[in-house]
Amino acid sequence: MSRASSRAPKQDATEESAEPDRQFVTALARGLDILRCFSAERRMLGTTELAHLTGLAQPTVWRLCHTLQKTGFLAAVPGKDKLQLGIAAIALGGSALAGQEALDVIRPMLQALADRYQVAVALGRRDGDSIVYLLRCQGNSPLLMNLRVGSRIPLFHSAIGWAYLACCSAEERDALLQEARASGKAGDTAEQQAIADAIALYPERGFVYHERPAYQINTVAAAIDLPAGERYVVSCGGPAALLPRALMLDEAGPTLQQLARELQPILLMGRHV
Repeated sequence: MSRASSRAPKQDATEESAEPDRQFVTALARGLDILRCFSAERRMLGTTELAHLTGLAQPTVWRLCHTLQKTGFLAAVPGKDKLQLGIAAIALGGSALAGQEALDVIRPMLQALADRYQVAVALGRRDGDSIVYLLRCQGNSPLLMNLRVGSRIPLFHSAIGWAYLACCSAEERDALLQEARASGKAGDTAEQQAIADAIALYPERGFVYHERPAYQINTVAAAIDLPAGERYVVSCGGPAALLPRALMLDEAGPTLQQLARELQPILLMGRHV
């Protein structure tokens, strides 16, 4: 008999004999137990391993993992029958992320760029129709935006989102845009054309440029591709008065593109830390 199957009856017996806590949600606790199984030493786990570690029945683990995947707290590992923590778990644990080795190396690099142009520089990953900030550094800008680690930036209405779309495969991008149009999240015709133009220019520029005249903010962003379709995005933005179009296209954009290239091996290393 496996360890998982031998532990399950004991757990059930404990639950039956203990005085009931009417405020305790057992299903939630079991879901959190699943998430606690992942660590620096156990970055990828299969459902059989999770059943073994938690002592839960395999069907229960399947249902919990399905729910955690649907909500973004777990994600399938490409090419493997295993799961890893998803972007929602990363966003929730923003303060814990600050201690990870790769992000500790990256933070001063982002801050140096933020200080150079007196802007905000951010690193993020996609979660659904948003980009979630994993790091954000602020220069000495007169415009301080109320954004921080864990903030969600709309995929279809931001430079950082457009950079993500620009580096998707044509099939993935078309599917995302089709879904966005159907849900009304792709913006009006003018914005959809702006997205298409930015994507078309990305291979030549190596970054996207996005203007927000209503807020007087200009932003450039670039994507960082890792193996198995994993992708990060980095952006640099601030007041249009400090970052006019010519400066963004001729200097800040290429500088950000170079930063993205420098971040790629660090983020690749971080996958194995």
